[in-house]
Amino acid sequence: MTPGPRTDGSRRASCTRFCGSMATRCLEIAVAWWVLDKTGNSALLGLVMGVGIGADVLSRGALGWVGDRFRPQRVVLCCFLASAVVSAVLTALAFAGVYHLWTVLLGVVLLGVSLGLREPLLMSTIRSLMDASAVAGAVRVRSAMMSLSSFAGPVVAGVLIGPLGYSAVLGATCCAILVCAALAALLRVPEGERTDASRKSGPTGWATEAKAGFRAIRRVVPEWRLALLTMVVDFALFPVFALVVPVLVAAHYPGKTWVLSIVESAFGVGMIAGSAVLVRKSNSLLGRRRTVPAGFALLGAGFIGTGLVFGATGPAMPVAFTVGSSALLMLSGAGLCMVTVNTGTVRLLATPSSHRNRMVAAASFLSGIVMPLGSVSSGLISRVPGERWALPVLGGAICLCAGVAACDKALTRFLAIPDEELDGAYLREFPHAFRVSEPRT
Repeated sequence: MTPGPRTDGSRRASCTRFCGSMATRCLEIAVAWWVLDKTGNSALLGLVMGVGIGADVLSRGALGWVGDRFRPQRVVLCCFLASAVVSAVLTALAFAGVYHLWTVLLGVVLLGVSLGLREPLLMSTIRSLMDASAVAGAVRVRSAMMSLSSFAGPVVAGVLIGPLGYSAVLGATCCAILVCAALAALLRVPEGERTDASRKSGPTGWATEAKAGFRAIRRVVPEWRLALLTMVVDFALFPVFALVVPVLVAAHYPGKTWVLSIVESAFGVGMIAGSAVLVRKSNSLLGRRRTVPAGFALLGAGFIGTGLVFGATGPAMPVAFTVGSSALLMLSGAGLCMVTVNTGTVRLLATPSSHRNRMVAAASFLSGIVMPLGSVSSGLISRVPGERWALPVLGGAICLCAGVAACDKALTRFLAIPDEELDGAYLREFPHAFRVSEPRT
């Protein structure tokens, strides 16, 4: 059977997402090497990367409305072209041997804003490019490809930087981003899916539009409760790999960097396997309503188990710790995908097209904004009782979310609705959440 235009559009979008994610990861690492090479200051590197992450997260909250107001294809294309220009400038400066901190910071901010604009939009357009019955499969594919890019991107960048240098990698990522722009230019998002896009905004209309996204997610009961649960999970999840596990390995297995590489990679492998296989199997056996709480439980249990494995093996048994913790963290990665794939599918199907990108972006913003707080808190936890106890504490918080999700009738009711009946369900159930008010001029 010949694939239809909607199938072709979905494939182009998937290729665009994957290439864009790979290019972004390689670009981040190339910039990191550039900063370290010129300054030798790891604290300054942390500042540069933090500024980029902050620009990404904040732009999701402030600019999510752009994808609902303007043609998605044009927004994505403009984002890739802007990223290509920025990466080209950084490449030219790197080859010329010119390094200015403020120039690098400005470039990182612009790249972060571009990423924050385009990634939620590439997610939200899945519904526009797919029939309702195919959305769940498309979200699984997207999750697997994003997990693969997060896993493979640093490896590819590391392999290229060694023989070629960071300047050449910056140039290569610029070319890759231009390829993404070409793919984005071929996307055709159906006009019928883009409502409310032709209305004119006043000079301060952006604030009204940004507020509309948060108002919608606050008034849609299952989305708001899910957002709170996700904030708790990300509060605990981000510092595990950014702080707790690296500190534990550095303190108890000095010189054995392979332990950290294998343990942290195991989580990514679990995410890939979960997205590709486990989510579909779990949904068919348990149903989406039970799979989401089970995913929360699996994610938290893996962290708890990793702390217990370290307590049982100790500093003298790095191989045993690596094997045991890797297996547990693979299960944690799969558990995370059991949550994100299913909740993402429900959000795409149930949200009306006029607010879809704002809902996706607002949910992403709320989860990302708590990550710095999680890092600070986990640092305190690690100092007081020790790193091995930080993992059970953070994992226990996630397991509590599993219990809350399983008992929340508003959330489980929507998770139990079949895909074909979910289309526009939030608009039917919570029409007041999507009421459009004209911005002041």
